[in-house]
Amino acid sequence: MSSDDVVSELMHLGLNRSEARAYKVLASVGQSTARAVADSSGVPRSKVYEVLYSLEQRGLVRRAVGTSPTEFRAYEPRNAIPYLIEKLQNSGKSVLAELESLAMQKKAASEEFVWTEAGSDQIKLGTREAIARATKEVFIATRDPGLLSSLRPALADAKKRGVEIKLVSGGLSDQNLEEFKHYATIVDVTELSSRVLIDQLQKVLADETIETAGWDPNQISMVLIDNSESVAVFKPLQDSARPWCLHVRSPLIAIFQRQVIVALLGAVERLLSGK
Repeated sequence: MSSDDVVSELMHLGLNRSEARAYKVLASVGQSTARAVADSSGVPRSKVYEVLYSLEQRGLVRRAVGTSPTEFRAYEPRNAIPYLIEKLQNSGKSVLAELESLAMQKKAASEEFVWTEAGSDQIKLGTREAIARATKEVFIATRDPGLLSSLRPALADAKKRGVEIKLVSGGLSDQNLEEFKHYATIVDVTELSSRVLIDQLQKVLADETIETAGWDPNQISMVLIDNSESVAVFKPLQDSARPWCLHVRSPLIAIFQRQVIVALLGAVERLLSGK
């Protein structure tokens, strides 16, 4: 991990950039003056005491006794970082409890039936929420191992609730297969996911406007919840573009989407068997 990566990860734990740089320096040298920290970290000397006092309040550094000028010492990362994570988790739990309380106070919640999301993080969170609503079955059809990995916690929780998980996929690594077989019934279509499956899929999605709009027709994933809700994830042809997904709460549409997938697999199987 590079120096910039360390600073970035510390910022994810709630430190600002100056605090992250200063703590990284102190964690590396153990004890130092504010001036030396400023010179090594790039934090302006006019700001460095403010930054170090802030780290002290966070419980990450302390002032060394009997030093002049004052020196600061970092608490050991193996103790300080778990403490920082614990504080972050506690804050998150408090905020969650308050927001859930506010949500329960809503007098008339307007339920959405169709909505979209763009961006990997938004899709991951939205799809996890959909899986959390499952009571009977989650049916997933995808060739994207990255999507599956992002849904792993939600799928594991669903399995614990007694929800049946069915996965139709191809091209998964042995590690992925080993991991997901513990809580999902897997239909591995690796042998079908080459030219034959692509040709059949393109017949189903034979609308040139899909590619014209910038979406890859061979990288469409489908997550169906209890045959009543669906999440269709579309990956862009250009890496610079953001993925996009469509949520629909409609039993009719969810059942239709599932039947298309089942019919597609059946057509491929008949083609390969020569029937």
